Amino acid sequence: MSSDPAPPTLSVSDAVALRVKEARNRRGWTMKQLAAACHDAGATKLTPPVLANIETGRRDANGVRRRELSIDEVVALAVALDISPIHLLGLPDEAAPGTQLQLTPELAISDGELLMEWFGGQKALPQSDSRQFYSTAIQRMPAGDSQRTVADLTSSVLQDRAAAMTAAFNAEMASTLEKINAAVQSGASPEELAALLKSGDSDPK
Repeated sequence: MSSDPAPPTLSVSDAVALRVKEARNRRGWTMKQLAAACHDAGATKLTPPVLANIETGRRDANGVRRRELSIDEVVALAVALDISPIHLLGLPDEAAPGTQLQLTPELAISDGELLMEWFGGQKALPQSDSRQFYSTAIQRMPAGDSQRTVADLTSSVLQDRAAAMTAAFNAEMASTLEKINAAVQSGASPEELAALLKSGDSDPK
């Protein structure tokens, strides 16, 4: 019995190229028309052949993308398409469920909403330094837009503190249980075991 294929994983350039194509098609533009808009914006190197290589990736015999996009090209394409650069980032609209965006060799994200919030400076990625993220985001935001970010920062700090306290408690309990087990094995008296239990109830130093 055959199993369903795994959802694809896209590089950032693959995802941007697909979103460029989606944006171009929404405008009803041909590659030549997009190139003309790029030319009018001063991005004269984005000719029809270059745009074709961007959208297809100019892949090798193994299907590996050889044509990556630069940040300058992403911004120029956003200007030409009259959209924000953030709308060229993230997962394509037609991405299959579970499709991942490979942000780094070690990090791939399949949550499209999270990706857009991260690109927009609104939400930290899992396992990142969330306090650093939100502190920087607050500095970059107008005062009226920063309330949610302040709330997220507060929540992040509380979650980090709770996790640290839980880890410390678990470590202390594990140490106490290990001592009790050793004491039982060595034939400790009830009084000695009670003393160990009492010491385990105290706050770790």
